[in-house]
Amino acid sequence: MKLINFLILRITLFFTVVMLFWSAIYFLLQMNEIHDGNDEGLTNLKQEFIAKANTVPGFVENLTNNAPLNLIIKEITQQEAEIIIENFTSTKVYFATELEKEEVRMLATAFRCEQNGRYYQLQCFTSTVESDDLIKNMLYLLLGLWAALGLTLVFVGKIVIAKANRPFYHLLDELKKFRLNSSRMIDLPATKIEEYMQLNKSVQHLLENNINIFTEQKQFIENTSHELQTPLAAVIAKIDVLIEKHQNNREYVEEIASILSILKRMKRLNNALLLLSKIKNRQFTETSTVDLRRMMNVVIDDFKEFAAYKQIIVETEGDATPATPLNVQMNEDLAHILFTNLVKNAIAHNYRNGKIVVRHAHNSIAIANSGQEAATNVFDRYQSRTSSGLGLSIVKSIVDMYGINISYKFENGMHVFEIVIND
Repeated sequence: MKLINFLILRITLFFTVVMLFWSAIYFLLQMNEIHDGNDEGLTNLKQEFIAKANTVPGFVENLTNNAPLNLIIKEITQQEAEIIIENFTSTKVYFATELEKEEVRMLATAFRCEQNGRYYQLQCFTSTVESDDLIKNMLYLLLGLWAALGLTLVFVGKIVIAKANRPFYHLLDELKKFRLNSSRMIDLPATKIEEYMQLNKSVQHLLENNINIFTEQKQFIENTSHELQTPLAAVIAKIDVLIEKHQNNREYVEEIASILSILKRMKRLNNALLLLSKIKNRQFTETSTVDLRRMMNVVIDDFKEFAAYKQIIVETEGDATPATPLNVQMNEDLAHILFTNLVKNAIAHNYRNGKIVVRHAHNSIAIANSGQEAATNVFDRYQSRTSSGLGLSIVKSIVDMYGINISYKFENGMHVFEIVIND
């Protein structure tokens, strides 16, 4: 989830809770206010009625015979009057003019008329239809207010937050494009927000340190590798001369040849380490569209004689022909190194009269070679004693660099390395 959507969601949830709480309180207060207004009106009507009943002769009798629309008067005994407690209720009363019952607010009480000494039950009421309409309108207005505030919060909040976070997203884009091997500091966004200013300073300090460390390591590795090349080459040349001079001394030549083999392995190891370092440091910046199937065919053709010398049969199979392109954007030299190491590994870890099978599928290429038993940690360094031991480690570094998947498995007496290109 993006930061802006996360913030808007959290603010909206907080706003919703606050508005729900506030609206509920406001609604209840308004309803109480409306009911209090109705109750006060009914109380005034009751007081005025009782006052006239006590002072105007025949007032109660006339109203009992001709009760007004909002009064119900009924004569009761003293005992009944004593148990009646004055109260307000919301109920329904039938209105003949409307031919239906309507909601009313009713005050029920009892009193003694001083004119005739009798006791009466008095029920006075007022229609709450208009009050209900008012409450409904108030509810609709609250919902409308909610919708308006919610939309305003989302759109305005998104604009404000997006503008405030613009330096952050600019910094993210710059970091995505940043490469250590370019040794170029990113373009830090200008901002007046203190937190982003501190973030810019921290990122700048971190990148400068990493660039310096990377540059020093790169120079150290390259210098060390190149410095080792010269003495190794000189020693190997001198040993070759010694072998030629003492070729008649079999025991001496064998000892010198053993030393020469070790030195050549050191030279290969030095070259492999330098190559691995360059791959890890992403120094192969040039890319082009490389057809992996064509590259595999080229490498297989290069090693055809070597495979024939070891009496290894090379076969091709699969539902995709070798001529069907399997293109990927990568450095062409690295693609050649990738398949060279895979084919060399398939030949080196094979046996006479064995075979190599290249399988082509829709989005993958697999190379399988016959072998004795399953290997473990095949992509770890220094698994071989007859070579530099970095071949498959270099392969893994190359595929990781370009987001290509590679897997190893042992099935049916075959070591299988499969390269899969994501669609």
